[in-house]
Amino acid sequence: MKLLNIKKATAVLLSSLLIPTLASAALTDDELARLGIEGTELTPMGAIRAGNAEGTIPAWESTPIKGVPGDHADSLPDPFADDKPLFTITAANYQEYAEKLTAGQIAMFKQFPETFKMNVYQTRRTGASDPWVYEATLAQAKKVRVCDALEAEGRVCMEDHIPGGGIPFPIPKTGVEAAWSNFVSYRGTTMDKMGNGALVDSNGDRTDVIIRIRQAWPWWLKEDSKIRAKKWFARDEGSLFCDSWQVEKPPRSSGLVFGGCNYVDKFDFQAYLYVPGQRRVRKAPEIGFHDSPSFGSDGQRTVTSRFMYYFGGSFLRHDIGKPVKKELFVPYNNYKLTNADTSFDEIFGEEHVNQDLIRYELHRVWVIEGTLKKGMRHLYKRHTGYFDEDTWAGLAYEAYNSKGQLWRVGEQYNAFIYGPNVTVPVGDIQLDLINGRYTTFPYSPYQAGKEMGFGGPKIDSSPEDVEKFNVGIFTPQGLRKYGKR
Repeated sequence: MKLLNIKKATAVLLSSLLIPTLASAALTDDELARLGIEGTELTPMGAIRAGNAEGTIPAWESTPIKGVPGDHADSLPDPFADDKPLFTITAANYQEYAEKLTAGQIAMFKQFPETFKMNVYQTRRTGASDPWVYEATLAQAKKVRVCDALEAEGRVCMEDHIPGGGIPFPIPKTGVEAAWSNFVSYRGTTMDKMGNGALVDSNGDRTDVIIRIRQAWPWWLKEDSKIRAKKWFARDEGSLFCDSWQVEKPPRSSGLVFGGCNYVDKFDFQAYLYVPGQRRVRKAPEIGFHDSPSFGSDGQRTVTSRFMYYFGGSFLRHDIGKPVKKELFVPYNNYKLTNADTSFDEIFGEEHVNQDLIRYELHRVWVIEGTLKKGMRHLYKRHTGYFDEDTWAGLAYEAYNSKGQLWRVGEQYNAFIYGPNVTVPVGDIQLDLINGRYTTFPYSPYQAGKEMGFGGPKIDSSPEDVEKFNVGIFTPQGLRKYGKR
């Protein structure tokens, strides 16, 4: 027994000695020199500034596209409405393009040969932000690193970060770094919107789940922010992301609401749930935890696919491989989904979303893959995430079951919102290849906003404290005043 304990102690000591080498480190001066707003090899977000050799991907521009004049409270005009598809990929010709398709897209062609198609358009690199977002990223990248506790105990956290936001790892060396950059990708600092988390069964019957969503990203707020100073948001090295969903429809679930936050040093979603029938608030550790069902999804998706890849808790259950970059046809500039007059019936088909509304473009994409650790349990043996190189926004997702079969596939439909100058999801799909059902997160914000008389999403993109709603909704005390049937 003594010999065994000595061996264990020696192993721990050796492990601790290796940690500084294995753990993430801040970027070197040479790496930082590659990043910049103008005139550098890489953009501030770490994307390749130049276009590709074939000319099918253009060079990146640092200035966001100019907005179309007018009031966009209910709809967002398409700045590329005159674009026509360059070509269409179908089940008959997809093999010609296979090297630029995701595994999920190929599976969709095989599963739905009559209805699934991809209209491919000219590539428009609209992923740009206001200068302060770039400056915050360049400042953060000089300091931040993945914590030593990742190697020591598999814990999800960051160290040496600074207030004010920024993409932490614009030049990712590990899959964990890439996943972090996706998680905190810039979506503004607060958002208040309606969304439809539609549930479509194998017969094509749909249930619309209309949800009021309030979100805040304290990670992107300045150090002297009033929100950051509040105890609930300042704990555990500071809150990263705070989320609250309140069900409006269907009536049987109306008034159900949760709120909570993730933290830099405690990634478990610290959520509380108000149940109208019980008239009480309870802690809800199941919300946002690994392979627990996503809120309002009827058990058809797990939180692992949130933002197209999600850690799921404070301790990793998957080993995340080194990120690779590929040129792929991915959903991009999906402005057709931002017209409030495009009805839910038009968006949601019986088998999948209406592919005539989805715009695909050729982009460089970061790809990471997580493989279940030995001795760990999870619904997904493997899962893959795809992130846009210009914004770090999620683009696609795949999950494999315990037998290694491709099980669930997803895509996220983003659009650049001019005005606040942010790239956010305006729709998505996650489809179960086995049971034929599909779901969406509560997106379609313009349509849901019109139905509920709320209007379009209200997005703030300032690093200052501009509260569009009472942030108490993210706390157990604040939830009590919001819960009602």
